[in-house]
Amino acid sequence: MSTRNFREFADKRLLKRSNKILDDLFSKSVHSIRRLSDDEASAKGHYRFLQNDRVSEGDLVRNMSYNCIEACRGKYVVCIQDTTEINLYSHKGRIKKDRFIGTTTSKKDMGLGFYIHPSLVLDASDGTPYGFAHVKLWSRSQKFENKHERNYRELPIEEKESYKWIEVSEQTISALNPQVPGMLIIQDREGDIYEQFARIPQEGVDLLVRARADRLLADATKLFTSIDKEQAPAIYSVFIDARNGRKKRTAKVEVRYKQVEIKSPKRVSENIPESLKIYFIEAKEVDYEGSDAICWHLLTTLSIDDMEMAMSCIEWYSWRWRIEEIFKILKKERL
Repeated sequence: MSTRNFREFADKRLLKRSNKILDDLFSKSVHSIRRLSDDEASAKGHYRFLQNDRVSEGDLVRNMSYNCIEACRGKYVVCIQDTTEINLYSHKGRIKKDRFIGTTTSKKDMGLGFYIHPSLVLDASDGTPYGFAHVKLWSRSQKFENKHERNYRELPIEEKESYKWIEVSEQTISALNPQVPGMLIIQDREGDIYEQFARIPQEGVDLLVRARADRLLADATKLFTSIDKEQAPAIYSVFIDARNGRKKRTAKVEVRYKQVEIKSPKRVSENIPESLKIYFIEAKEVDYEGSDAICWHLLTTLSIDDMEMAMSCIEWYSWRWRIEEIFKILKKERL
């Protein structure tokens, strides 16, 4: 797709202004409205657009999603999710507190801002980025209560903040499923939610999630040790850059995989099966004793029939760091 544009707003003037802003963002590569604008009249027009009651977050997300859909049509894609905080506390003196701006910490002191949770879409064959299928934005109330105060463990999944993983997965499927032959949704440890493994996978839709919990299996063993006796049919080397006090090295990593049947936790939504069969992949560094040794435990609803498929899953999961890079850019370039 050679061009990206917005296509749906309340009237033609808003649509024209939105595409002017979009064109300027791409052509000028700046984020400040003042630097983006050609003159004072243009700046006022940009501000009025963003403050217009007929322009909502949903409008912007929906139009952004249209471009992603058009770009990836007919492609098998991976959809990477993660959450980041936009903390605006340094601007507290000039920000109007409303339902869009809340706290970003349970301590309520330094957490003024909101959260975003996007679904970044990449081509599964080469990692080409196509855009965002969906972006969830939300803020916590200034009277935000911690998990203990909310009796968090007893809440249904739909009332927990962690429901964002399931919600954005469902929105991603809704946006892309008619247009792509298949998709793999990739998430970090926070996405290791039993209900999600039960609700999200369907024909053409799979999950690849880093395991957070050492889950109980149907045979009464535990997930992380269940693979110890499996032969390690592949060993590969990966170069580790020096970063944050970590020394550079070439790591030797063993890969194992097997199908497992995980048991549901005690507290689970209704109409969720008591157990689920999925595949478990372990990528574990050997001959190294440092605390930063590589150990990835991955759960996937894809069928892992050979080592080639297991290695593909490991590579796809490694692409998750691309969304972290986007977050770094976003935070560097914000107000």
